[in-house]
Amino acid sequence: MLRRAVAAGLVVAWAGILCRGRDGWIGVAMIFYATPWLLRLMAGLAALLVLRHRGIRVLAAACLVISMAEGWRSFRLDRLPESAPGALRVSVWNTGRDLPRMPSAWSGASEADVSAVIETGTFSPDRWRAFVAGSPDHQWQRLDGSTMIGVRGKIVSCDSLGTHDLFRCHRIRVDLPGRGEFTVVVADVRSQPWISREQAITSIVRAAGDDPRAIILGDFNTPPESTWYRGWRDRGFSLANDGPRRGFRETWAYGLPLWTLDQIWLGPGLKVARTDRARPGSDHARVLCTLAP
Repeated sequence: MLRRAVAAGLVVAWAGILCRGRDGWIGVAMIFYATPWLLRLMAGLAALLVLRHRGIRVLAAACLVISMAEGWRSFRLDRLPESAPGALRVSVWNTGRDLPRMPSAWSGASEADVSAVIETGTFSPDRWRAFVAGSPDHQWQRLDGSTMIGVRGKIVSCDSLGTHDLFRCHRIRVDLPGRGEFTVVVADVRSQPWISREQAITSIVRAAGDDPRAIILGDFNTPPESTWYRGWRDRGFSLANDGPRRGFRETWAYGLPLWTLDQIWLGPGLKVARTDRARPGSDHARVLCTLAP
């Protein structure tokens, strides 16, 4: 029974390798999303330890090496530059609906100049007043029942563009003192793997328009290697999570490097100087990006 389970795990791991970045079909997408490199690495290692057939052991070793290489690309120990005074910082954090019950983490939610919070939870009127009072230099706006944005400046306009059953998407025009206006898109894509991400991903980048300084923040529940992001890169958008950092790129779950779900994308007129991650109390890491001058 153990050998059958290990063999099945190896088959699924290889299916994930072959499906990587080919999630145009729902069945393929479900395999791709379910097999991050860490789980594939564990499947390959287990097969090497348990199975004795030479051919299967070769496949297990190859799976192990490929997964280790992917994990190595994810892990970096860059020498991070010091944040220059006045450097623009943006962040995204999925708080798992627990933010109202975590006053100790409120300061982290407002650390950046532009802060997007996903799955905020329900604030009582008193809790909301206390939260806003804790960051008096920010203007906060709740975008819907589970998403909000804080800006160290002024919110000029806000449009809701999402489809509730598929994804939430808000386009916010912000004015930051000394920096001018930016387009910020805040998104939250549903996590069900059997739902195609095509409409959500293409609509989100379309919401950014032609602003070269557009910033897209969200929990996409979709690996950055997805086929649906190719159009983003063709438009010059870059993934800030891939910027200089220390540690793994992945943001979920509970500190384990499984999936990079929480992402910051920058328009072609912006460049990342460093990216930091922190775990203030939810299953998702908070991603903080410092932009280059």
